[in-house]
Formats: sequence, structure tokens, C-alpha cells
Amino acid sequence: MPRYILVDHHSGYVFGDTGDLNGPARQETVTQAARRLDESIGEHGRVYDAHGPNYRPNGTAYHVYRADIGGSQALPLVTDGQDQETIDQVARLCSKVAVVTCARPADDTT
Repeated sequence: MPRYILVDHHSGYVFGDTGDLNGPARQETVTQAARRLDESIGEHGRVYDAHGPNYRPNGTAYHVYRADIGGSQALPLVTDGQDQETIDQVARLCSKVAVVTCARPADDTT
């Protein structure tokens, strides 16, 4: 099962680790993982689009890393997403697989 670590585009902080996000990692796509992360913090109703790992977003987005392949399996669950050493380990040990953009539907006024 893929274990995704999502890094917020604007802050650069790890925003979520699906290895411990409302239960264990699941068989899901990067957009499903982003939606599950957002819903876990009360953010509902967004539209998600997946792009290649080199995509440069303009708005709200997550940089998505795989933490279940290569040498990254030794990376412990991320519990402090603002710790710079942890963020550096994610970038160094994990494979960046996508950028997921998030937006409200055009007709959503909330």
C-alpha cells in the first residue's frame, strides 16, 4: 500500500502522513490521499487535480512523496510536520511522485 507524505506548497511543512492519518495507509490515489487529509482537518468540498512531480503550482497545493519505496521505509511516521530535520528527511529519503492542487468549485461561496 502506498504511504504518502504531503507537504504544503505555501508553508513547506509536512501537512500529513497517510501512514497514520485516520488509520493505516490505504490503497488510494494521491488525490484521494489529499482529500482524506483535508477532510481530517474539516476542509470539505475541494476539487483536486494531480500533476507531475515537477509541476509548479500557483495556489493551494500539496507536494506528494512516497514513503514506502526505496530506502524511505525506515522513515518514522511524521508527527511534527514543522521540524526542519523531518522535512529534510522526507525530501531526501522519499520519492516525490506528484503535486496535487486543491481548489473550491467556482460556484462555491463558502
